[in-house]
Amino acid sequence: MTQGENSVGQAKLLLVHHFSLSHVTGVTVMIAEILHLLPSIGAGGAAYLSFSGTPDDLIRELGEKHRDAASVIGINLHIEVQWEFSVALLKWCKAHGIPVWVYVHDYWPHHFDNIGTVLENGGKLLASTAFLRDSLAADGYAAAVVTVGVPLRGKLSPIHPSPWQTNPLVFASSGRLTPRKRFYDIARAFRAAALGDRAILYLRLLPSHVFNSGEDAEQIHLIEKELPEDYKETGRVRLDCVPSVCAFDYTPYFAYVCSSSYEGFSMSPIEAAYSGCPPLMSDIPAHKVIVQTLFGHRAYDFLYPLGNTDALARMMRDETATRERRIFLTAHSAEIRATIKTRWSLVTTAKLLAGLGRPARLERVEELQ
Repeated sequence: MTQGENSVGQAKLLLVHHFSLSHVTGVTVMIAEILHLLPSIGAGGAAYLSFSGTPDDLIRELGEKHRDAASVIGINLHIEVQWEFSVALLKWCKAHGIPVWVYVHDYWPHHFDNIGTVLENGGKLLASTAFLRDSLAADGYAAAVVTVGVPLRGKLSPIHPSPWQTNPLVFASSGRLTPRKRFYDIARAFRAAALGDRAILYLRLLPSHVFNSGEDAEQIHLIEKELPEDYKETGRVRLDCVPSVCAFDYTPYFAYVCSSSYEGFSMSPIEAAYSGCPPLMSDIPAHKVIVQTLFGHRAYDFLYPLGNTDALARMMRDETATRERRIFLTAHSAEIRATIKTRWSLVTTAKLLAGLGRPARLERVEELQ
């Protein structure tokens, strides 16, 4: 169960999530980076725990390896997957007087009762964005904001638009096969854009880790229904369904598309912008924050109405013809990168999480943003 430990047996901070770090999701990539950062900021010992076996196995491992935890931070533990493990963890922390926070990255109305259970068992709430804090507050739940960050590549070369004078241009997207990602919208828009041999669509489709294989296969079927057979035969569309632990590299792609109907916090468009790859995004709250923060007066050139595949197709055609978004990112790359490093720094996130076990830290956490 335990991964990423430093100083086994002397852990002070315990991060807990439903999925192992080998199950690549935006959150697990973020957690892996935080575990890497914690020693460098003087956080002392840290450990990561993912749920497996039975709740009794969880309690046994907690008792054997994590009785010394100064604090426990559960990442999105209100989700419905393996909820019985979350409850067992909360009760164990309460029984042993160990402070526990649930770090909310997604919140839907059907999570209302689960959040109530978190609080009833002595847990406190953190929200990864102000949007999520306000969503929780609307239901009567108080949460402190610990802004989540994004894993950033070390040193990037300056952004240049010139390599994109050649064809074919690759529109890309990547994510888990959950319905809210709406990959079928991207496929439909790409077909409607009718870009011919000028463009290719690449979709990296990872297992949902939430639904069963049949439901994942249904999502792939919905994507394939939107594509003429010759698109796949000629290589105009590539569906990459091989699970991979490799990080997504945005630099080879002409544009990155994020068509989600919901994101509590959206890492991939931020990472794309940092790499100089224009993100084309549905106009949900999480995406609006990104464009308003990074792109100023050009913000709404990067958004299209959720589910409006004709509008997305027009964006694809326009960017193919003009490269205006890429040119804008090139011209403002230093400013955009600096804003991302300041606004969405995982170093800041790690420091705030590491300090939660100290007295009165929760009350001060928003002051430290």
